[in-house]
Amino acid sequence: MDGTIILVLLAVAFVFFVVKGKKKQVASKPTAKAKAKAPTVGELKKLTKNQLVELAEKKNLKVKKSGAKAAVISEIREQLK
Repeated sequence: MDGTIILVLLAVAFVFFVVKGKKKQVASKPTAKAKAKAPTVGELKKLTKNQLVELAEKKNLKVKKSGAKAAVISEIREQLK
């Protein structure tokens, strides 16, 4: 009787640690689908208009090159949301 109680306790402890270990492994993995943060308005204002247009081209965004710098910034922010 004492032997079976010990075996049951050991089995329960084993299952507990196996399940707990799997939860830690899943939680520690970074998500690959994490969305890149859109640059803030302050970060975009530090760039020149030409740099903003280049950034838009790299990210495949449509912006008017003839527009004012503020218009280009707002178009980039809208499309990155």
